[in-house]
Amino acid sequence: MVGDGLDLSRHGDGPLDEVVVATARAFWPDPMFAYFARSHAHHHRFLPALLGPVVADARAHGEVWVARTPRGVAGSASWLAPGATPRSLPRELRIARGAVGAFAWARNRRRALGALTEVERRHPREPHWYLALLGVDPRFQGQGIGAALVGPVLDRCDAEGVPGYLETQKQENLAFYARFGFEEVDRVEVGGAPPIWRLWREPRPPA
Repeated sequence: MVGDGLDLSRHGDGPLDEVVVATARAFWPDPMFAYFARSHAHHHRFLPALLGPVVADARAHGEVWVARTPRGVAGSASWLAPGATPRSLPRELRIARGAVGAFAWARNRRRALGALTEVERRHPREPHWYLALLGVDPRFQGQGIGAALVGPVLDRCDAEGVPGYLETQKQENLAFYARFGFEEVDRVEVGGAPPIWRLWREPRPPA
């Protein structure tokens, strides 16, 4: 149950730093990021730089929903709108620039990048809302904030008859997303890198 004092809103203009940092905390630990991190410190240090361009791209080409509490930002959901995928080359390059520092010192780079490339190759081409990133700061997990963050766009998917799509590196997330109608499409496993699950959601008919 979402606690009192939660402010859920779409992010407009302005700095994204606090949103990115809170979201990055959700990915510690994370199987894929840990796979190419050199150390615990490296894992913590590169995540904001890696995820920041993804959040910024979603704000420009979709919607970023942010959950705020009296204690600060609790998390965010970054969606790309129908037609915003696949990303154009300039957009991919902007995101890649944010990852340069992380991958420069990474281990298992070839295998990790191979898995991510294969995931992108399998990305659906039909129009859909793409949940590029969902993260809730561990301090606020278990309070229904993740469900609140994905709710507005999933409601729009149902109202407009548009599917939803996402990927996740954590098997335990499958049950969470199943609550909202996401079903496993397949599992991407490349060269010993951690698996990545691809999930698809058909729009639900009006009640």
